[in-house]
Amino acid sequence: MTPRCVYLGCIVVFGLMTCPAAYFNMYLDSAETFRLLGINAELYYVRNGIINDYALSFELLIQPNIDKIYFTWQSIRQQIMFYSLKTNTSNPRAMLPPVANITSEGKVPSTLSVFHVKVPCTGRLNREVHFVIQMEVSIFSVVNKTVINIRRKKNCQIDSSISRPFLHDQPLGVYPFTSLPPTKNTTVHQVSPPEPAGAHTMSTHIFYIAVGCACAVILLIALAVAVYYLNTQKNNNRGYTDRIKYYDNTSSSQALTKQQSQSFLRVETPVDISIKGSVRNCSVLGPSPIPELSPPDPKEMLKEIAISRKRISLAEMLLEGTFGKIYQGTLLSEEDTTFGADQEIIVKTVTDQARSDQVHLFLTESCMMKGLVHQNIYPIIGACVEDQCCPYIIYPNITEGNLKKFLQKCGVSDTGSHCTLSTQQLVYLAIQIVRGIQFLHRKKIIHKDIATRNCVIDNDLVLKITDNALSRDLFSGDYNCLGDNENRPIKWLSIEALIERRFSTGSDVWSFGVTLWELMTVGQQPYADIDPFEMAAYLREGYRIAQPINCPDELFSVMACCWAGTPEERPKFSQLLICLQDFYTALGQYI
Repeated sequence: MTPRCVYLGCIVVFGLMTCPAAYFNMYLDSAETFRLLGINAELYYVRNGIINDYALSFELLIQPNIDKIYFTWQSIRQQIMFYSLKTNTSNPRAMLPPVANITSEGKVPSTLSVFHVKVPCTGRLNREVHFVIQMEVSIFSVVNKTVINIRRKKNCQIDSSISRPFLHDQPLGVYPFTSLPPTKNTTVHQVSPPEPAGAHTMSTHIFYIAVGCACAVILLIALAVAVYYLNTQKNNNRGYTDRIKYYDNTSSSQALTKQQSQSFLRVETPVDISIKGSVRNCSVLGPSPIPELSPPDPKEMLKEIAISRKRISLAEMLLEGTFGKIYQGTLLSEEDTTFGADQEIIVKTVTDQARSDQVHLFLTESCMMKGLVHQNIYPIIGACVEDQCCPYIIYPNITEGNLKKFLQKCGVSDTGSHCTLSTQQLVYLAIQIVRGIQFLHRKKIIHKDIATRNCVIDNDLVLKITDNALSRDLFSGDYNCLGDNENRPIKWLSIEALIERRFSTGSDVWSFGVTLWELMTVGQQPYADIDPFEMAAYLREGYRIAQPINCPDELFSVMACCWAGTPEERPKFSQLLICLQDFYTALGQYI
């Protein structure tokens, strides 16, 4: 097989066109990427003739105040390369058809050049508008074309400074916001003539009046329900007081005071204030406040899966921290059963020197995966939480253990590593992480600490996501305290989680992007040279981790999208799963 055939075969595997796009570059430079996405990096759509399908698959949001998108392009082959530029918009009444400052057809420049596409809103409607910028590139002007579709969306808003009659009178092909008329190659979208201004205004007024009446009716109903509820509560409270007085006239004051201090006392109210008043003062105040719900006791939750300590036999210690330990062990079969075998297990526990708050945090975080069943979730199968003893949290046995330790062993390849992971295998691990997190999100659980240290793996590369119990102690280098007396995974947190402590599915997407970077670097430390106290400013300025060595551009594009500035701009886990599965399939075909 000739080298040329091998090269063409590789390009087809990745879903790329062959000849036309060869020796052609088209991208957003670092300044434009930072202006649009808040990321200080170049975003290539075509690099040396290879189309980045992953970058083109995301429909990124353009802010309302941005009216131009600047593209950098260049033909780096000796033959003449032709292009054809087309645009399309989903709502011409909300956004004018995109117009470029280059002709709709021509030759690709042989020198590095910049052109822009104007995407101005009309200011007439509040709409989210989807638009497409289509670039066709060919060596010959008619045949053998490569099509590049760049999809974007923009939130257009009504501009109150523009008079509405003027907009109705102005044809859609005329641009009132700029002195540049449309070029002869620009396609003008024809729309039906608008309704008369008077009819439109009248229908709008009727609509607003109807909405206002509906809101007023709803408000009156809500007030009536609230008054009825308060009267009912007041009557119930009086009846309760009367019954107490009827059953015990001699000690009514003590009984009522005791009952209120137990059931109706707010958590933040000092106890000594509640016992100073008399029964007469309490009855004048009306209904007592509703008690605040306290978080469930983790010990009580774990008692539902309690296992006798006598059945647990500890063996080799796998990991050890300041106060936390992880053992390999055996769960002995019950004595009163005639059949059944011993089971290999993993046991998490703490030492006698652990403080009470450390033990409580350990038990609370251990409850995250309780009762969950999924092939990529590492569940608890039992617990020993008797008083005066160190608690045991029991998990199924796993052959290779912690994923981060496993990756670091694989990274020692030349000096005795027992495994070497291919790119396809690393992508397979990432796919399993996505599936596990999708399951947690369906259960309304935000993990908040996605990282390789919180995953385990067996010898068949089956990955399971774990809780983060003892992670702060066993992987203390991954957690930092910023003066708030709380160790947090600073370098895995999104901007909003780091600064505002605001967690969501979007913050889990950011952490997954860092975890994907860990996989491609076989367990290296992200942002190793950045001080934890400087992370917030570093991220706000648009800086991110650099692309790992030997990491494909497609995978780094996925990471970069995960690190967008706002949760709304980041991809969903369903989109990430599709991209990673497609890339995994392409790698298998290539191999």
